[in-house]
Amino acid sequence: MSAARWLRETWEHKTGERLPQVWDAAFLDWIQRYTLPLVTDAIQSVGVAGYSDDGERRAPNIRDVPKYAAVEQAEASEPGMRQCYFVRGRMRKKYFCGDNDEVVLELLRRVKRAGVTGFDMDRAVDDCETLEDCFAALGMDRGEFRVAMGHPVVDLPPRERVYIKEDDPEWPLWNAYLRKKTGRGAPMNKHFGWFFPSRLPPTDSFDRTAGLATE
Repeated sequence: MSAARWLRETWEHKTGERLPQVWDAAFLDWIQRYTLPLVTDAIQSVGVAGYSDDGERRAPNIRDVPKYAAVEQAEASEPGMRQCYFVRGRMRKKYFCGDNDEVVLELLRRVKRAGVTGFDMDRAVDDCETLEDCFAALGMDRGEFRVAMGHPVVDLPPRERVYIKEDDPEWPLWNAYLRKKTGRGAPMNKHFGWFFPSRLPPTDSFDRTAGLATE
């Protein structure tokens, strides 16, 4: 029996999900990229049903196997990288920075090599309202951060923002507006609010640069 077929059948036994034989090619590719032991460990971990942030049961997703294997491969080559991946996931969710995944991961790698701990990274994400402030709290020079992210190095004139809390009457208006325009609701910090460009959302056109960006 080939290793790829054995992995496919292992997934089927673990999850009860039947996979077409064409998946053997994907398993073979993952073996070549991450090694058989790491892919096997990934199947064992990913194959367990999890739960969403809302407490809903989430079925295992075969496409998470290479993601998990990649994290473990990075951890094996440089201890501490697993925490960097986890913190990047928190940053992506809080700061809406998914388009810069690889850049953010590299910046986290830099601060980790400078001696920043995983605890410090998590605390910075909890305490800071912007991605730039978060990395500044981790000891990174703001100019270095802006160059890496492709942002202007010099400060632009500050834009006025309005802090709106979840229990303010304007909050559901912004939440509905953003869900309609971006597919996501309003972001929220640990104080149950967020900074918006105005008290009320626009009534017509949507400007993505109107001040919701967190950089």
